[in-house]
Amino acid sequence: MRRCVLSLLISVLIASGIACSKESAFIPELVYGDQIRGADATLRNFTAEAFRKGALLWRAAAAEGYIVQVKDETHLFDLRIEYFETNRKSRDFGKATLIKAKRGVLQQGNKFMTITGNVFVEAPHQRKLRTEELFWDETKNMLYSNVPVTVEDGSGNVLTGRRGIVTDRSLSRTVFKGGVGSGSTKL
Repeated sequence: MRRCVLSLLISVLIASGIACSKESAFIPELVYGDQIRGADATLRNFTAEAFRKGALLWRAAAAEGYIVQVKDETHLFDLRIEYFETNRKSRDFGKATLIKAKRGVLQQGNKFMTITGNVFVEAPHQRKLRTEELFWDETKNMLYSNVPVTVEDGSGNVLTGRRGIVTDRSLSRTVFKGGVGSGSTKL
């Protein structure tokens, strides 16, 4: 009897040793919070609005956000930003430019945002832009990119900037870096 119990115990130990020697098939997926070190605050499913002189300047929404005070940054995930034109002299006054992306990092002090991951911009007059990385300088009212960008001008013309673009937020004054390709496919 004692030998049976001892051999059973040894069998179980050997079997568990063999099972543990294999690498686990489970690989946990990082959640956004695991990617942001030193975050002071966490926001989930939130919206925010900003006003200037009584007019709505922008509206933002994100699935998650992390504020890192020591870097003066806010990291946003699955974001959507509507930025409204407040210049009364502009023909786009009151109209919104919509920006959607997987991630945005806002540097609070200099009002500069790096937007990455399936970036889509829709400006007034049916102008559209798609890219993987976009920089938004709010103080200069400019969007920049150093990677391929596809732009639809609102008339059905589609242009591709091979090395990126420099443009205003309404996509009305766009300069393509390093040449441009054309096509007819809608975004």
